[in-house]
Amino acid sequence: MIALDAEKLDQQSVLFGYYLARLTRSGITGIFLENLSAEDTQAEDFVYSSAFTGTDKQGGEPEIKFKEKASLENIRTFKAATEKQGIACRVHRDQGVPIEELLTESRYADVIITGPMLFGASPLEIPADMVEDLLIKSECPVMITSQRAEPVAKILFASDGSASSLFAIKQFTYLFPELNATEMIVLQADEDAVFSETQKEKLYEYLKEHYSRIDFKDLRGKPRDELFDFTLREHNACLVMGAYGRNWLSRLFKPSTAGLVLKINNLPVFISHR
Repeated sequence: MIALDAEKLDQQSVLFGYYLARLTRSGITGIFLENLSAEDTQAEDFVYSSAFTGTDKQGGEPEIKFKEKASLENIRTFKAATEKQGIACRVHRDQGVPIEELLTESRYADVIITGPMLFGASPLEIPADMVEDLLIKSECPVMITSQRAEPVAKILFASDGSASSLFAIKQFTYLFPELNATEMIVLQADEDAVFSETQKEKLYEYLKEHYSRIDFKDLRGKPRDELFDFTLREHNACLVMGAYGRNWLSRLFKPSTAGLVLKINNLPVFISHR
């Protein structure tokens, strides 16, 4: 499923969804979220635009009428573009409270794909409040897309040795078995930054059943800083991590550092927790 603001489509999320659908030979369900009940005192002066349709609000057009028109145009464009890609397509038009609608959808999804700015007011506030709520409460894994939709040529697995981090890589592996020949780097992001031989042996034994190219790297220093420094230099990679809001990852995603991981790094981030 791809979660989208019905008025302002996130083109990068759609393109990355196409890539994953082609990779896994899967269909796509577009979740078009409409916040029709929200009050926006500046709405009459704000120019709405769509990455796909380029629609602009016309002077004097009633707000609700414009939202309805933009949503319908974006849905039509999404369906046509998806079918042109040869990908089976469904659309859910959700007109209630967006986060409540999306959490309900997550119960029936394999994975939800969305951008870090979904219903966000400013790029300085990443992830947006709605995205953070989704990451904490989602009943399925969530893939946060990057600014550029690129094929995954490397998998970065941030492991702290917990059950949650292993659960995340299992979920990723089950969802995307087609990436079995992709380079896999296990990043030890614990405070101690040292894998015990027993840990390495057991983790390697599991991963080698699914991946053919596996490497381990100890990140020494502060986990948040070291993980950012490492991923900052990576391209065409996907970062896999677990337990959003738990253990050391709760520190990683405090507002002061969330933008470093989800925006500046330019990597898609896959998050799943038990």
